[in-house]
Amino acid sequence: MQSGFFISGVASKMAENRLDNITHNLANVNTTGYKASRSSFKSVLSDSVGQVTNKQQQASSYLSMGTQYIDTKAGNVQQTGNALDFAIVADGYFQIQQPDGGVALTRAGNFTRDYEGNLITQSGLAVLDDSQSPITLPDGTISGTSEGMIYVNNEQVAQLGLVTLIDKNQLTHKEGTLLLTDEGNTESAVGQVVVQHGALESSNVNAVLAMTEMVATLRSYESTMKVVEQYNQLAGQLSSNVGKIQG
Repeated sequence: MQSGFFISGVASKMAENRLDNITHNLANVNTTGYKASRSSFKSVLSDSVGQVTNKQQQASSYLSMGTQYIDTKAGNVQQTGNALDFAIVADGYFQIQQPDGGVALTRAGNFTRDYEGNLITQSGLAVLDDSQSPITLPDGTISGTSEGMIYVNNEQVAQLGLVTLIDKNQLTHKEGTLLLTDEGNTESAVGQVVVQHGALESSNVNAVLAMTEMVATLRSYESTMKVVEQYNQLAGQLSSNVGKIQG
């Protein structure tokens, strides 16, 4: 019975975790460049089911929590005509300077400028060039190339710092659309990816699919809670009846 309690508890925790991911993804379905968060599960082999003294017992397995990972699938690219909008049409990322000086990654290219002309994200963080220096744009007409080069009044001003991941599994959410990975897990993507100027990549969350997953997960969670309730009832009966003298 203890094994049943444990396995049911793990199953309910898995369902809760998946629901958290789904609701967070749905909340960002319209967020530019957002990448969905997913949960993976693993099969755990257990030989504790049955009598411990029986060396010939048959091993059993159950699902357990695995790891969180980022779905790096690209979202749809939509033309905006905004001079400070950029979209990467490939497996690449923009580099963003964090407040502590570290570098974060993002696919959200809906940039803007501050009063000093610095190219920044919607949250005010500096966008970096290919040498990891903040980009400053003078006043004028802005244009961009498919390689990520930025021109102002037809004069070259900066090259967007574009990188790709060596191992996509080493990617985690920071906050909003910012992503983190080890510094050694990136390499320059300048000249390897295509950048669309005046366009943005939408979230890769499929709202219809996410709602379907939510309904299925809720039903799974409810079923698991019923199993736990039945185990509680059995435990109560055992506590009340075992050892009671009849007659």
